[in-house]
Amino acid sequence: MRLFVLRGEILDYLRLIGDRTVDELEIIHVFYQEYRDTHIKDALFYLSDKGYIDKKEISLNNHRYKKKTTYRITAKGIDLLDGLINDTGVAIPDEKN
Repeated sequence: MRLFVLRGEILDYLRLIGDRTVDELEIIHVFYQEYRDTHIKDALFYLSDKGYIDKKEISLNNHRYKKKTTYRITAKGIDLLDGLINDTGVAIPDEKN
């Protein structure tokens, strides 16, 4: 299933970014040519719910009800990419040499 692949690709992307948080819109922009935005959001929910990524909602100063959502890979997400734990719901991308 392609969603398994997308989940792994998102984790791999967040690992490349390192310890900084990434805006949800940036992640959607990176993957939108191959996946629908709803699929990307579903994958982010799955990864967050499993503890592979941290999700943070930040209220925007001048907009009472508007929020910005950011994500960051967790140690558990790195362990999954490194093969130290297994999740059949996430396809781990092959290492690039």
